[in-house]
Amino acid sequence: MVCVPLLLLLAAGPAAADSTPDAGAAQKERPKPSLTVESEDPPDSAPLAYPDGAEKLAIRDYIIDNSGPIRECYEKRLLERPTLQGKLVARFDIGPNGKVIGATAEGISDRELILCVLNVVRKFEFERPVSGGKLRIAYPFKFEPRPAR
Repeated sequence: MVCVPLLLLLAAGPAAADSTPDAGAAQKERPKPSLTVESEDPPDSAPLAYPDGAEKLAIRDYIIDNSGPIRECYEKRLLERPTLQGKLVARFDIGPNGKVIGATAEGISDRELILCVLNVVRKFEFERPVSGGKLRIAYPFKFEPRPAR
């Protein structure tokens, strides 16, 4: 609601200044309106960490053990696009409680496959990070059709 009066002030500022005889002096004395946009979330105090060692292996094992729904995403898309193949890199953050708190993907040119994979990844629940903070993950998925038997 603060934006509306501010926008009106911005719109009315020059017009109001032109209507007075001493517009130049009044304009110099009056501070210019400004707008500061702040996020609703407070900034994180700790940067995101990347896993290593045993934690990295545990994350990899979890993804492999829970990749069935991701395989299903690909198999569904193969019904419509039998030549679909490529690599998709899922990038996501694991929060302090072990839940995925944000995810994006890139690399393969099939929007529906990307959305399906992201929906699966967002449901992953890992062990709590050793650091107690957030972890940033980039995990590649390679998709290729199974050979005919």
